[in-house]
Amino acid sequence: MNQSAKLDRDTLRHRIESSLGRAEAHTAGLRKMNTRLLISGVTSSGLAALVTGVTAAAGPIVGEGIPGWRLACIVGAILAFAGSLLVGLNQQLKVGDRLTEGSQCLGRLRFLEVSMATGSRDWEEIVDEYEAIVTAYPEVI
Repeated sequence: MNQSAKLDRDTLRHRIESSLGRAEAHTAGLRKMNTRLLISGVTSSGLAALVTGVTAAAGPIVGEGIPGWRLACIVGAILAFAGSLLVGLNQQLKVGDRLTEGSQCLGRLRFLEVSMATGSRDWEEIVDEYEAIVTAYPEVI
């Protein structure tokens, strides 16, 4: 192997490792955002159901009469709105889809890294695959 080919392989190995690091960070961030939005949305919706259900069964917990009912309805409506907003935001930002893309990119990059380390694929195949990954997942890398 001549010096130029070794330099090219080292450069590509470094780029793959760098891309892998960026893809891992990107995917981890999306995973956290997805989890936070979904848990917050479900919790808010559950609390809305709890507040309105308890109020319907036992009457207003805070206050009495019309002001108590009004407060319970306002709290329930705010919690339900927040739950809907959080779940809708998760859908609008396409966090789940972006998380799937990030995971696919990670898998392909890891496979490519192993292929380089083991020498199980030809050099041209590795270069072509890396180009395909960079083209398919520009947001992730």
